[in-house]
Amino acid sequence: MRQLQAILHRRLQVEWLPAYAPDLNPAEQLWNHAKYADLANFVPDDVNHLGRRVGLSLYYQSRRPTLLRSFFRTAKLRL
Repeated sequence: MRQLQAILHRRLQVEWLPAYAPDLNPAEQLWNHAKYADLANFVPDDVNHLGRRVGLSLYYQSRRPTLLRSFFRTAKLRL
C-alpha cells in the first residue's frame, strides 16, 4: 500500500483506519438493518428459509438509495 501511495501520491489519498472499526464500516449498518428491522421477530423454518429471507433483505435494501446513503452518514464517511 505504501508503494502504491508513493507512485500515485498526487492522485491518491490514503486514509488509514484502525484494524477493527465497525463504526466506520457502512456494511455493518446494512447488516444491523437486516438483523434489527427486516428480520426482527423472524423465526425461520430451517437454514434455507433463513438464507432466502436474508437475501431478500439485502436485495430490498440495495433498491433503497436513501437508506444506503444513511449507512454512509452514520459511519461519517463521504461518498
